[in-house]
Amino acid sequence: MAELTRRILVALFGIPILMTATFLGDWFFFSVIVIISSVSQWEFYKIQTKKEIFPQSITGVIVGLAILLCINTREWVIIDSILIMALMFILANEMFRRYKNISANIGVTLLGILYIPLFLGTLVYIRSYVDQIWAGTPFAGFKFVMAIFISIWICDTFAYGFGKRFGRRKLYEKVSPNKTLLGGIAGIIGSILVFSIITFSDVLPLTWWQALIFGIVIGIVGQTGDLVESWFKRDAGVKDTSNLLPGHGGMLDRFDSIIFVSPAVFILISILF
Repeated sequence: MAELTRRILVALFGIPILMTATFLGDWFFFSVIVIISSVSQWEFYKIQTKKEIFPQSITGVIVGLAILLCINTREWVIIDSILIMALMFILANEMFRRYKNISANIGVTLLGILYIPLFLGTLVYIRSYVDQIWAGTPFAGFKFVMAIFISIWICDTFAYGFGKRFGRRKLYEKVSPNKTLLGGIAGIIGSILVFSIITFSDVLPLTWWQALIFGIVIGIVGQTGDLVESWFKRDAGVKDTSNLLPGHGGMLDRFDSIIFVSPAVFILISILF
């Protein structure tokens, strides 16, 4: 019960902050994404030390912040230059460090940059871009980003509830022994249900087939993101990336799905609209 209480208290504190920042948008939303990204990236680097891999954590986080800033200010051309200069610095700087596993240290540093801030940066873009493509819909960006979050939460809830109660066949036991195939299917159905309600309630100007596509993609990709993060943890031999959020684990544990979903939705929006 104490574990459940901690989870609820963290949710009651965190969800209003996330909703308010998403509603306000611009630099408010950007600031929250920066916190999520930087902490998640630091946690990702930290668990790698369990495997005797020592990435350049400070450099990686700084480069991640620079990429997020470029995305928020629409300075797209600079991102290429930042990545090139970052790679040059990381390669040169590794020569002056005392750690072994040079290739692994460099590779994980770069992976942390591409996996977390670059992926999450697409969510920053989505928040403002949706306001433009649906200019006639009030608070379209806020509604759409919250729809993404809610569909992920419902997907997780359906997957856990139905999987634990009725699931028998494992989804991918090597990575996550508690997840079941039935739970995964239920999660996708839950995600579709969220977008169906949003569409038929005229919250957003989506057609039924667009709602179906978004629901399916978010349901599948969100659970894939969770499995990927679980695989990193299993490989490092840790249960959680940190104990920052009582009852939830680390920041990366809490936002692993949205990290993966954001670029997928970004691509979908680019194709559909």
